[in-house]
Formats: sequence, structure tokens, C-alpha cells
Amino acid sequence: MSQIYSARGARQMDAATVAKANAEADLLRAQAAAATGKADVEVERVRQEAAAQARRERRQEREENAAARRERRRAAFARIGGQMGAHRVTLVTVAVIALFVSVALPAQIDFLGSRWAWPMAVAGGVSLESLTWMFAIQGQRREQRGLSAGVHRAGTWSAALVAAGINLAHGAEMWGFGFGVVAAVGSLAAPVAYETYRLSVSEDDTDASPEEIRHNRRRRRHHRKVHRAATRLRWATVPPMDEARAWETAWRMVHAAEPGVTRRELKRHTKRAGKVAQLVTEHADAGPLPSLELFTGPRTDEPANGPYEQVKPRTPQPPKPTRTPPVRPARTAARAASDKAYEEAELERTRQRAEEAYAQSLDAGTPIGPAALGREFGFSEGWARKRIKAVDERRATAARQGLHLVPAAAAR
Repeated sequence: MSQIYSARGARQMDAATVAKANAEADLLRAQAAAATGKADVEVERVRQEAAAQARRERRQEREENAAARRERRRAAFARIGGQMGAHRVTLVTVAVIALFVSVALPAQIDFLGSRWAWPMAVAGGVSLESLTWMFAIQGQRREQRGLSAGVHRAGTWSAALVAAGINLAHGAEMWGFGFGVVAAVGSLAAPVAYETYRLSVSEDDTDASPEEIRHNRRRRRHHRKVHRAATRLRWATVPPMDEARAWETAWRMVHAAEPGVTRRELKRHTKRAGKVAQLVTEHADAGPLPSLELFTGPRTDEPANGPYEQVKPRTPQPPKPTRTPPVRPARTAARAASDKAYEEAELERTRQRAEEAYAQSLDAGTPIGPAALGREFGFSEGWARKRIKAVDERRATAARQGLHLVPAAAAR
């Protein structure tokens, strides 16, 4: 019995062990399923986040591309606007010329069409208008190279006048005098518009400021003789003389004085200086010479009356007899003496400048000849030889005495 009961217990124990193992296996499967579900959820979450991140990146890339395209469009528009602004005068001129040509060309074609076949009439009208612009463009090209364009100017206006005459006669005959005038003006106004455009941009290629351009224009207008002389000097020298030096030399040649001083100014100065000298001579006992201090008021370091304290009050004197006016010849002699003194001083300064220029050329190893030196300062070749002789004698004397002359450029 004990063995029977033992076998039954064993079977019961095996059944319990199997049930326990099955329970544990079920638990493990449940845990695995839970872990798998959790992993699937995590994977789905990561996938959704990655998809959202990809969508955000694509959206940002699209926005950046759109912003870049907008920026490129704005830059292109700004560049086109800047170019149009820079060439606004050219565009307006071209538009005006095109309008005038569109008015004049049909009248010429109609005139030739009444006599020739239409293909020949069209070719003839276009050729006549093109001839005007061929001469104008070739003339501008020659002027840019520094050559004369007189022949091309004459050709431009000759072709324009022929076209205007045809338009006036034919237009007046066919459609009335008013249309003929309008068509003729169209043929002439186009070259006029082109010439005014050339004048408006003729000084744009220079590096000078607008103020310098206006100053040069006024200087040429007010001093035409000096401008012509300076231009001739630059033409006559190789390489061309510097513009400032040419102007200064031309002024001395024309006015025989420093730049800014003219014969009229010298006469006016001499006349006023003579009057002041005569007044000072007549009233020499009145005190100091007139100066601006008489009108500036008192200073802190002066008495209350300022410079007026320096003027001695006159003692009462009996009335003087009527003064006779000064003798005119004496005044004229004083003025002549003043003029002569001023001229001598000016000549001496000119001699010093000429000798200094010759000394500088000697120091540079390229001595100036007497003809060139005299021409530069507006004097004769003999005058220049005297200046050269004076410099040579001065240097020879210094060499005999053992002295060393400092070059003129280094001395300055």
C-alpha cells in the first residue's frame, strides 16, 4: 500500500511540477508579449518622431529655398533698377530718338514710294536715315580717340538736312504744311537729341568732382586768352605739359604777372595805393596808420578806448586858410614811381624763378635750353641766356671758393 500511495504521490507531484512550469512559461510568454508590445510602441514612437523631423526639415528647406529665390529676385530687380538708373539718360535719349525717327521715316518711304517700287522705297528711306547715324557714331568714335570729327559732323547734318527737306516738301504736298513741318522736325530733332546727349555725358568720364568741372568751365569762360595759350603750350610739348604748369605759364605769357593778377587789377591797385599814400602824406600828424583795430572795439588788455587811445588829440587851432588841391603832375609822378617799383619787383621775382628752374634742370641732369626757358616764362631767348649765365657764374664762383651749392629742390 505504501508503494501504491507513493506512486500516486509521485504522479501528483509531477502534475504539480508541470502545472507550475506551465504557469511560469505562461508568465514568461506574457512578459515577453508585454515587452514586445512595449518595444513596438517605442519603435512606432521613434518612427513617428523621425517622420515628423523629416517633415520639419523638408519644410525648412522649402522655406530656405523660397527665401533664397526671393532674395535672388530682389537682387536681380535691384541690379536691373540700378543699371536703368545709371543709364536713365541714355534710355530716355534712345526712346526720344526712336520716336522722332518713327515720325520721319514713313514720310521718306512714302515720298520714294511714289517714284520707286516699294522695296526700293523702303531701302532708300532706311538708308537715308541710317546715313545720319553712321556719320554720328563714327564721329563720336574719332573724338574718343582724340581725332578730329569735323567731316563726320558735316556729313551728319548734311544727311539730316536732306531728309528734313524731303519730309517738309512731300509732307506739305500730301498732308499739309503742318505735317511737313512735324516730319522735318523729326529728321532734325533726332541728331539734336544725340548731340545734347553727347554734351551731357562728355565730362562723365573724368575723375573730377562736379565742383571742379564747374570751376574749370568758369575759368575757361572768363579767361579765354589764357586758356587758348595753355592749350597751345600743351600741344607744343612732348610729352604734354602738366595742366597746372601750362596754365601758370600761359598766364605769365598773357598778363606778364602771377596767376590771378591782371592789368586791370594792377591799375586799380596802383590807383588806390596812390590815393592812400597821398592821404597819409597829407595827414601824417594824425597818428598811426588806419587798420582794422579801429573797428574791432576794445580788448581786455587795452584801455577803455582801445586803439583810439593811441591817437593824440589835436589842440584847438585857428581856422586854416582854404587848401589848394594837390598838383596833379606830382600825384601822377608818384603813381608812375609806384608802378615802376612794382614792375621791377615782379621782374626780379620772375628772374629768380627762371634761375631756380634752370638750376633744378642742371641738378636733374637735363638742362633747359635758352629758347625753352624764355618761352616758359614769356621772355626772349636773350633774356633766358642772361639767366643761364647768372646761374653758371654763381656756381663757378662757389666752386672757386670751395663751397657746395645745395640743389634747388633740396633747398626748398
